[in-house]
Amino acid sequence: MQQGLDEDLYHRVAEYEEIGAFSPAEKLAAESAERFVFDHEALITDADYWTRMKANFTDQQILELLTLIGFCLGVGRLLAVLDIANDCPVNRTADPTEDPTFYAHG
Repeated sequence: MQQGLDEDLYHRVAEYEEIGAFSPAEKLAAESAERFVFDHEALITDADYWTRMKANFTDQQILELLTLIGFCLGVGRLLAVLDIANDCPVNRTADPTEDPTFYAHG
């Protein structure tokens, strides 16, 4: 696999908090992707989230990360709507709207 992800780790990215294989910045990037998918509007007012983002990424990196997440989300939804085959199955994590403590980091 590219970027240093072996096959097992690739399939366990959804477990980023539990498996200890990711740096704090990588965990925050994964959290950002999940939150962008499930409730992007909540990111706007989450001061703790932005404090952690600014501690781990430059403003340019934040822009690039969120732009990439938005692009991938959009393309993924387009492929789903058009029923185009996807060789990489999506492993969904828990929906944070069903668990208010899902993003309680501290």
